[in-house]
Amino acid sequence: MKYEEVDSYLSDAFPGFTIDYFAEGLPYCVAGSFALYLLRAYHNNSIDTLVLAGQFIEELYSHKDDQIDNLATIGYLEAIQNVWANSSVDPEEMVKYLGATSQKEWIRLNKLWNGEIGSWT
Repeated sequence: MKYEEVDSYLSDAFPGFTIDYFAEGLPYCVAGSFALYLLRAYHNNSIDTLVLAGQFIEELYSHKDDQIDNLATIGYLEAIQNVWANSSVDPEEMVKYLGATSQKEWIRLNKLWNGEIGSWT
């Protein structure tokens, strides 16, 4: 998968998710919209959607592409953390649906936010 293909892959994998016209072509904005979609899935107890989302994010890391890896972490994972926390839902509820690499990056994001590491690299 190429960076430019992530949005269409997401749309194919989640037919209930619609990319907003204004976010089209802006992958990080799409990631924020997707985080809201997952928050609704969480509130609706749509476990299958959350599991599939965890698989989708993990799949992004499998391509070993820095641009896609950054989108997975700074786009999708960070959006989930921010959107869920700002909606009074503990974002840690999503961790159980993430794969091994996604969980590692999730922890790294937490360490960055907590000041335990000084920079992303």
